[in-house]
Amino acid sequence: MNINDYGKLRAGQKAFVETLVGETEASVAKMLSKMTDDYPMIEDVMIATWTLVCQKVSVLENHANPQGWIMKAAKYCMLKDLEKRRRINQREAFVPNPAEISPECEEIKEFELLESLKSYLTEEERSVFLMRYYYDLSYSEMAGHLQISETAVRKRVSRAVQKLRKDGGELWNK
Repeated sequence: MNINDYGKLRAGQKAFVETLVGETEASVAKMLSKMTDDYPMIEDVMIATWTLVCQKVSVLENHANPQGWIMKAAKYCMLKDLEKRRRINQREAFVPNPAEISPECEEIKEFELLESLKSYLTEEERSVFLMRYYYDLSYSEMAGHLQISETAVRKRVSRAVQKLRKDGGELWNK
């Protein structure tokens, strides 16, 4: 629970929140642990949930089932974090790890190109650039992997290319 949020509550609201947290903390933790084994993530979600409880205490005071509201809020926060982690893992799967690239299968020049992209492009820009020009994926394939529209993929690739042409001119012309 964020101490600043907790400090803004009135005395009656503090007692209400403390009671509510005491009643639901174990069941929230149990529900979240069924969703993942990542205990730091569970702690983060619980902290986010209790912060939300402090922010929405006036709503909860008048709610017919505040414990149910808290359970749904915690579940929503966890699902959102799990989806975020899944997307990050998907993106990382398409960016080659330099340690895994062996000289037998890749030329040193290509490796240097990949490394030099880091100084010009963000991780997201590098990812879409590599998918398009290094792995030769179509826009529709990229959209499927990234779970975004094809138009959004085209815009991201275009921005990466523009950035390389502008900032990394010598790299673009290699």
